[in-house]
Amino acid sequence: MPGVPKGRACDGCRKQKKKCDEKQPTCGRCIRLKLTCVGSGQQRYKFKQEHAFLPASNKGEIIRFDSSSSNGSETPPFEIPPVCPGNKITFLTGSFVGAIKRTNDLRYNLWWSFGFFLEEIPRRIGTNEALDRAVNALTTAHANFCAGQVISVDALSKYSSALRTLRVYLDDPTQATSSSTLCAVMILLLCQSFHGPSGQTVTGHAQGASNILRARKHFGPRDEFERKLFLSLRGSVLFEGLYNDAIDLSPEEWESLVKNDYDQDYPEGRILQFLAKAPFLIKRGKQAKMNMEDLRPLAEEVRPIYGKCKLILEELKARKGDCESSDLGDARTFLPRLLQAHNLRTYGIGLAITTFFNCMLQALEPNDPIYIKESRSLVQETILHAQEGNMFRPVGAGYIIMCLASAWAATTDPLLRLEVESYLLDYYGDFSMLHEPQLYQHLEWSRGNIWLETSQEVIK
Repeated sequence: MPGVPKGRACDGCRKQKKKCDEKQPTCGRCIRLKLTCVGSGQQRYKFKQEHAFLPASNKGEIIRFDSSSSNGSETPPFEIPPVCPGNKITFLTGSFVGAIKRTNDLRYNLWWSFGFFLEEIPRRIGTNEALDRAVNALTTAHANFCAGQVISVDALSKYSSALRTLRVYLDDPTQATSSSTLCAVMILLLCQSFHGPSGQTVTGHAQGASNILRARKHFGPRDEFERKLFLSLRGSVLFEGLYNDAIDLSPEEWESLVKNDYDQDYPEGRILQFLAKAPFLIKRGKQAKMNMEDLRPLAEEVRPIYGKCKLILEELKARKGDCESSDLGDARTFLPRLLQAHNLRTYGIGLAITTFFNCMLQALEPNDPIYIKESRSLVQETILHAQEGNMFRPVGAGYIIMCLASAWAATTDPLLRLEVESYLLDYYGDFSMLHEPQLYQHLEWSRGNIWLETSQEVIK
């Protein structure tokens, strides 16, 4: 069955017999009509059945040759399927591969924005129904988002179906601890990004992932696929764990979750290892406040962590500057743009983590003016970073919302905070339809749970 190349038009243009510009991830016609674009720019093949025929003894009679027969004997005629082979699994795999294709625009690319583990998923489709339904929900939500549509009923229906299936798998002791089920949880976390927050401060998916890891008595990755998965999963669990008390892990469990062979010796990996100490420090701070204990010993622990984070941040900034000043050829080509985006993102995450520890020290040592002065510098740097990261919006710069939220919490300067708010509302609008009061309520809730609860009375 040889594959005959066909066009690269999307399914909608093919069905309507319209010319397609074949752009990825969404063609121009689908953007204009606000349609879900599936398959734009993807090479398709039409498979044709090959047959060998032998001359017949009687005139006009054709005998089909059975190539599987050892002696070439005649076999009865057989019917050839009238349509090309295919099913829901192959269609789902094709749609997902199109969404994670490396050469896609980094502003919308799932692979770049959410992790290399996505490249391992196509070979697992069809082996775990929870994963299949989660992938289907993500592909639909991503297509809606790229077309500039409000989340569709179809996307919400698939998301709900994926949640129901996941619950069934989590009730099965064997399936609950499998890599594919853990991956399904991560995929649903990504879906939530495209659906936009609904006013809830936590999604629950990161909490579910931590429960799966705890249930199998091992937080470290078990194979290469999980090692790639953890590169993305650790950030979601860790940042939600800063303000979600239900994610209650021990220091050893946090370390096992965050430490990864891929980047443990690089600055971005080292600074995440420092952030992994934060949830337990916050927990101890809350207990100390409740028991009216002295907070100075806790401040003594946080201070050297903050100092090391500042040093790592300088490494990340220097690496970003070296990339900008070096001759990488045409910056519009894929590889130079990918390197630029990577260095920009790791610097932004490092900036958010350093700002977080600065804010914590402001709560623990409110009389030290150094932290207030340094927070102003960090906030101003975050604003510049938001301006620079604008080129990778919306999906490729989604992490900047976290950077701006940390900056908002770290400053009490009304003018500086107002400037941060303007950028935060702008970036937040890429993913959410929430009104401004809801966003402020969310920020205040997060700030109170992360930083101010540990030493609210001292700050006042």
